[in-house]
Amino acid sequence: MFSIFIITILDTIAPFFTAPEDITIYTDENCNYDLGTTETGKVTDEADNCSTGLIATFVDADPVAIDGCDGAFTIARTWSLVDKCGNIAADQIQTISILDNTAPTFSAPDDITIYTDIDCDYDASITITGDVTNEADNCSTNIEAGFADVVIDGSCEGT
Repeated sequence: MFSIFIITILDTIAPFFTAPEDITIYTDENCNYDLGTTETGKVTDEADNCSTGLIATFVDADPVAIDGCDGAFTIARTWSLVDKCGNIAADQIQTISILDNTAPTFSAPDDITIYTDIDCDYDASITITGDVTNEADNCSTNIEAGFADVVIDGSCEGT
């Protein structure tokens, strides 16, 4: 009489991979950005001792705003890989920083000459000299240009 033995062979070795490096990407002129792997990087060297054709996947956490900077965020991208036997590689996190590197724009008022009064006083307020206009930025809203006056003495007294 024969006895039947069942031998079960299991793969218990997790696959491995290398997640893309942390990266900084920049917003475009409309404050948009592309989180596609063409821009942010792809996993390299997905491999397993038994399974072939493995493809790592990722899940992005919600963007976290960088304080004080409209249009600037960080995103934690968690990469995962599972082989066909259900063995799970350790997750790897890629940090994606999104920054606005487009400078704001504005129009300065035209150069102006103002005159002193009888007491040699003058009014250099923006009501008289003009205010900045057309403040704009691709990511920030409600921006306001500022200024600082530098008085340079002229060649005659009172100027």
